[in-house]
Amino acid sequence: MADEQRTTVIDERTHYGMLICVSGPSGVGKGTVIDALKMLEPKLIHSISVTTRQPRKGEVDGVHYYFKTKQEFEEMLSAGMILEHDVYVDNYYGTPAAPIERQLKEGYDVIMDVTVPGSLATMDYFSEAVTIFLLPPSLSELRGRLKHRGTETDQVIDSRLLKAVDEIEMAPRFQYNVVNDNLAQTCDAISKIIAAERFKSIRQPGIAEEILRS
Repeated sequence: MADEQRTTVIDERTHYGMLICVSGPSGVGKGTVIDALKMLEPKLIHSISVTTRQPRKGEVDGVHYYFKTKQEFEEMLSAGMILEHDVYVDNYYGTPAAPIERQLKEGYDVIMDVTVPGSLATMDYFSEAVTIFLLPPSLSELRGRLKHRGTETDQVIDSRLLKAVDEIEMAPRFQYNVVNDNLAQTCDAISKIIAAERFKSIRQPGIAEEILRS
């Protein structure tokens, strides 16, 4: 019975805002792409994730991530405040549920920078979520991007690359695959995906009936 009630709420909510999940291996450029997309799509809201990893240079709490301790994150999990979560290179990453539910109900389109397992888990809750997998042009290019960040040791980079191979194998499970070789082209491709998705009949409930009544 609880599952039936949950499905009903989700179906109603997807008629309002649209949830867009952007996933891909670490270093593929998800954050950069989303920041650029927000300039092209000013009505797009970026869902802020919670993580237990340390902030990188220039990252601000509450803007790029909510930075929490492992104990704080686990308390949020126990309280049912996390929509989805994953453990990546010994750190928790998760999505707070309440802000997304509120924003979608208010009619906003929400974009998520989320891990691959996180996207797959989100699909179970939001059946109409738009899922996009960002791919690097090559694994050697991905290594170069990770190295250029200068925030991790070679050992951590190797761990991320091994993880990337497993993640890339999951790309066919996503609705859209976009190679992030050129930022402008990547953003243009995703903007076109978002535009097309907005015209799906499921996102315009009752439009035909309204026209017939007029």
